[in-house]
Amino acid sequence: ALGQEFAGKGANTILGPSINVHRVARNGRNFEYLSGDDPFLGGKLAEQYVSGVQSQGVMTVMKHFVFNNQETNRNSEDSLVEDQAAWELYYPPFQAAVDAGVSGTMCSYNKEDGDYSCSNNRRLNEDLKGKMGFRGFVQSDWGATHATSVTSGLDMDMPMVTDPLFQPEALSQVPEKSIDEAVTRTLAAMVRMGVMNSTKCTPPACNDYFVKDVRGDHAAVALKAAKESVVLLQNEGGVLPIGAGVGSIAVIGSPAVATAYNPTHGAWDQGDYYSGGGSGHVVASDPVSPLAGLKARAKTAGIEVIESTSDDIYAAQQAAAKADIAIVVAGTTSGESQDRPNLILDNNADQLIAAVASTAKKTVVLTMIPGVVVMPWRTQVDAIATLFLGGQETGTAFAAVLFGDHGPTGRLPVMLPETEADTIDTTSDSEVTYSEGMQTSYRSPNFKAAFPFGHGLAYTNFSFSAPSAASCAHRVCVSTTITNTGAAPGVAVPQAYVEFPKAANHPAPLLKGFKKTKVLQPGASEKVTFELGDRELSYWDKDWVKTGSAVVHVGASSADFRGKVTVTTAADLVVV
Repeated sequence: ALGQEFAGKGANTILGPSINVHRVARNGRNFEYLSGDDPFLGGKLAEQYVSGVQSQGVMTVMKHFVFNNQETNRNSEDSLVEDQAAWELYYPPFQAAVDAGVSGTMCSYNKEDGDYSCSNNRRLNEDLKGKMGFRGFVQSDWGATHATSVTSGLDMDMPMVTDPLFQPEALSQVPEKSIDEAVTRTLAAMVRMGVMNSTKCTPPACNDYFVKDVRGDHAAVALKAAKESVVLLQNEGGVLPIGAGVGSIAVIGSPAVATAYNPTHGAWDQGDYYSGGGSGHVVASDPVSPLAGLKARAKTAGIEVIESTSDDIYAAQQAAAKADIAIVVAGTTSGESQDRPNLILDNNADQLIAAVASTAKKTVVLTMIPGVVVMPWRTQVDAIATLFLGGQETGTAFAAVLFGDHGPTGRLPVMLPETEADTIDTTSDSEVTYSEGMQTSYRSPNFKAAFPFGHGLAYTNFSFSAPSAASCAHRVCVSTTITNTGAAPGVAVPQAYVEFPKAANHPAPLLKGFKKTKVLQPGASEKVTFELGDRELSYWDKDWVKTGSAVVHVGASSADFRGKVTVTTAADLVVV
């Protein structure tokens, strides 16, 4: 759908996917980065993004390469990252995009090891174009070029027409061989994607395409994605789904009636509760607010809706006292060019939630968030569901899950910490040393989770059989059978985490597989198999080394392992 809409607008390139693995929880652009906290997750999503968009004849440009993990001092900070963390934690989503045939790479604003990203021979030539095998073109982020750095790996300067560093006079000093390679990489990507023949218009003669409605039936796609993405974090006493015996609900909090923000009328980098801010902002088209979605669904059930959307604590408590269930809607957002000031929800929502919980019969909290937040009130409420900036169908999606029309299927792509101290903070230092190595998110033994990476509940329970391992087509296959042991239909998302030998120097077992079952009726089972190849069974030690043995844990999250099996492999030096 994304590729179709870009092609329909006359575009032949999309500046995405954004796939940096999250390091700093307060990073203002985390909402853009598909990888969440994990390189394996990022790799799988990057592969699908590239394949899907490029199937529509639109070139993809992965970004931001590399170590662009905070917005604070993004134009000058120098990221210092040791090799193991680079290759095992931060590079894998880019490698997956390369393997999927991504057309371009955007180098970032920051420095790495003292050199600006777009002038960094080691990162662009040696790592990206060399070891990772990238065959497309490298283009700068807008204004990120600091030198005529063609020989260092930069093939294209953006915004091109205004920068003297890539004008003919400057380029005349570059060896012809390097110029030829840059041109070849760019033209080869264009020819491979057929954009020479498929491009519909050349600016400025594109206005008819710019104003064309290309959405088609994509509202249904947006709704499906939003419903699938709602994560049920907590459901004490089975307060959800809303069913028989509930005569009234109170919907509380100003985010319940949130509108979409249009940056043409204000700050360019401001976000809203449907999309983050900056160059990645999308103005949600006629968004369904949480209140609107809940009211529409409650009406069909004959349930009264009591409204209190002022954030006034007294009014909220009054409304909550009248209802069978109080639903507090809270949120926060973020945007490009600045990091978030903290990890708390907007408008004193923590105090509002605690006050409502002290009054209401049952309290449900819905959060609309760009990434990690803290939830100090979580033990005071009955249920929590979250959506990571779900777009135009947010309200309809929340209603579908809360009323049980769609069983919750989302799982956390990030670890939600107990406190802000259980995260890596941004820094204003000129040098940003990744001294923690791979000990970020669920991989850190020092961080406590309120809700762990990979977590998400259903309206039922699942059991996992003892896992088994076998060889399968030059891979190791680990299988387990998932059984719905509860009373309601549901979807499980089993996950595989590989525990490497001590020689790998890993802080924790690492995600190396996940599956999604079909909807399982009560008592029904499904066998799932994780295929582990060289890449999943290798670690970095001056180069990729395939382990001779490993323990594979299967479970429901990074903190909920249900079984394990030891696997052995032929240990060789491998190229992955």
